[in-house]
Amino acid sequence: MATRLLPGTRVQVRRGQRRDLTRLRVFLEHEAAARRTRFDRALLADLGTDVYLAEDEGGAIVGVVAVAYLRSLAAGAFAAVLDTARAAGSEAPLVLAHLVGLAEERARRRGCRTMRAWPGPDEVALRDVLEARGYDAGACLVAELGASQ
Repeated sequence: MATRLLPGTRVQVRRGQRRDLTRLRVFLEHEAAARRTRFDRALLADLGTDVYLAEDEGGAIVGVVAVAYLRSLAAGAFAAVLDTARAAGSEAPLVLAHLVGLAEERARRRGCRTMRAWPGPDEVALRDVLEARGYDAGACLVAELGASQ
């Protein structure tokens, strides 16, 4: 996908690349641990994941959306999972809505019939966008597994 302007904004969206890693971490407020760097670089190059960045006119990241695709035994096809969707700045609500729409579009192109999303309790804006788009507030069971050893 080439860079495209989000309707009603001055924000452009493009596919994330490895060179975006440092700026993306700052936007997401992630630590820069060595093992994390390797993981994040691999994620940005992984064909099983779509990561798109929204940038303002000055090139600053103002939004991100990431979708992971899993081979689903139950569905017999790919299953889409909204990994993250965030936006900041004056146009954040509109940008976030567009990013979720882009994620849905990309998932449909890969043959997904549904997208799952589990926004955290602090992700109120994302939850609002998802509910406005018709996402059901279904049950998701989550267990903390602790650190790997």
